[in-house]
Amino acid sequence: MEMRAQESVNMSEDLTGAIAPYATALHDAFLQSHCSSCFSKLPSQSPRVMSCTTCCSVRYCSSECLSSDSVVHSSCGECCFFVEHLRRASPNYVTEGTSDLRAALRLLYVLEMNGLVSSDQINHYSRIGGLSASGIEEALEEGDEIAERILEGSLLMSSARKARAQTYVSFLDGLKVERMALWAVITNSVEVQLDEGLAMGIAVYGPGFSWFNHSCFPNASYRFVLAPKNEDCISAKSKSRAVPASKGVAADVWHAWHYEEADSTNAPCKYGPRVVVRCTKPINKGDEVCITYIDLLQTKEARHSDLWLKYKFICSCNRCIASPESYVDLILNRDARDLNKPEDAIAAPIVEDLDDDLQQAISEYSLGDDAKACCDMIESMLSENLMRVLHKGELSGRKQILHPLHRVCFTAYMALASAYRFRAISLKTGSLHGENSDDLFRMAKAAAAYSLVLAGAMNHLFLSECSFMMPLSHFLIGAGQSLFFLVESAKGETKQYLSEAKITFPSRPESSAKHDSLKYSEFRSTCEGFGKRMLSLSFHCWSFLVQGLPCLEKVKNPIDFSWLGTTIHQSLLPEEDYANLSAQDPTSFTKEQKECILSLAICCVTYCKYLTSICYGPQHYLSVHAKGILEGISIFT
Repeated sequence: MEMRAQESVNMSEDLTGAIAPYATALHDAFLQSHCSSCFSKLPSQSPRVMSCTTCCSVRYCSSECLSSDSVVHSSCGECCFFVEHLRRASPNYVTEGTSDLRAALRLLYVLEMNGLVSSDQINHYSRIGGLSASGIEEALEEGDEIAERILEGSLLMSSARKARAQTYVSFLDGLKVERMALWAVITNSVEVQLDEGLAMGIAVYGPGFSWFNHSCFPNASYRFVLAPKNEDCISAKSKSRAVPASKGVAADVWHAWHYEEADSTNAPCKYGPRVVVRCTKPINKGDEVCITYIDLLQTKEARHSDLWLKYKFICSCNRCIASPESYVDLILNRDARDLNKPEDAIAAPIVEDLDDDLQQAISEYSLGDDAKACCDMIESMLSENLMRVLHKGELSGRKQILHPLHRVCFTAYMALASAYRFRAISLKTGSLHGENSDDLFRMAKAAAAYSLVLAGAMNHLFLSECSFMMPLSHFLIGAGQSLFFLVESAKGETKQYLSEAKITFPSRPESSAKHDSLKYSEFRSTCEGFGKRMLSLSFHCWSFLVQGLPCLEKVKNPIDFSWLGTTIHQSLLPEEDYANLSAQDPTSFTKEQKECILSLAICCVTYCKYLTSICYGPQHYLSVHAKGILEGISIFT
């Protein structure tokens, strides 16, 4: 199955209405703090908060949510699972969480009650309720952790389902339907993020969303929205501008599509979080609409490995089959010595050791909160392998030489920005011992520097392929917040510099201000304007930010990377303007320096707000967060 555009659309347009889920489940850690029906945060000590009186494991924010969810909760076997069967699960199963199993119980109940479980599809391991279940046989044959989870989970599901009062659909293999449902959840569910990017749970949507295929260069994104409580029906959704297309699909698959389209009033999750698909590139009528399932900052081999591990398919999108490889893959994966070599003269770089060292440092930081050890290990790796000026005699015998746009550097920048920010905040709150409080400013400066080069490097990739709009939005607001924190950590009030900070940015097209459709040429021009503004400001503060950071001192500029070689796309500024700005290179934290850093912070947040409104819409949590930061600044200006 695939989804194709029913008409030509510009970027920044919603392609679907708000689609209600078939089944949802909060992650275990959020069961007591969020409503199991609508996923909204529960108010503390509120008389309106209610719980299931039998299992006491799920809570609701209102009587409406309780009444809309209680029948599914009890009838699907979830309540029985909490009361009788959770203790039978292995420690590993419980540690990893039970949201997928509980979502599968709910999904199977909903499909059975609406006649969407076909014995033919179950017996042939093809689909269940219109959701793809292909690949389950390969998953079980491979016998890895996913296979173990399916086998144990299906046993727990079967036990919980048999304990309920209602009868249920059974097949010759009594566990096949449970395995199919659990596999359908594993391969079709999405992490629900409603606030600050926290993955609070998972949701499984019907064909209106699940039939959107994956691409490593997607042309659409999706966002989640809470269902309004004042609606009697599930959805006042607009007509979808993307329609399914396929050949040779069984009639009962289309039955699932027509069920979802025809009767929105009887949706099983009346208040469950809804999903909206949005266009991020211009799409012609009849073109396939694709989203992404994975992290796009990976090699083709790593992307294929991720897709096969979870979904059991090999991607053949335009990025994966491109020959020669796309510009972003060339930059992300190529050794610094090969940036200016022709394709046929390049040897595959060996970076596995660096990947392993990097993941070890990140893992130790995540598990033990030893941010200093993480910084030391990663910066040592970068210092040894990241070079700006390359001389033939110096490179003999080296396995790899990294450049600032290499995928390994992206991962390193993310980890270092996070670790230094953690150290700075810990020093500010007095919770970090063993380091002098005078180091606060140095930690904040390092966090700002790594956040800025991360945003700048991603912006470089984005200007070549706008599929990277989504991660760029997150990196931009991270850079803006880190730059703000840097100025706040210095002695003196931030607001005294805000009035001098230059808050002038590229004019945005009128259509984007109204969040209507946007022509790509206007969008491209606006983004280049933001990039030029960031570049201009970075010339005045970059050398100051990287003082004391040897691995970043090798990076001439965090926004424009044309200095790396002729392979790199051209500079954002004309050569004469670049030369004039390069001459301005202050290194002390003067009043002018603070004003410049504040202007750069405001530019990053404003750029983030612009991109997020296009990619996700103006009501997305990132758009709202960026707007809040900018409104807070305007009070002092």
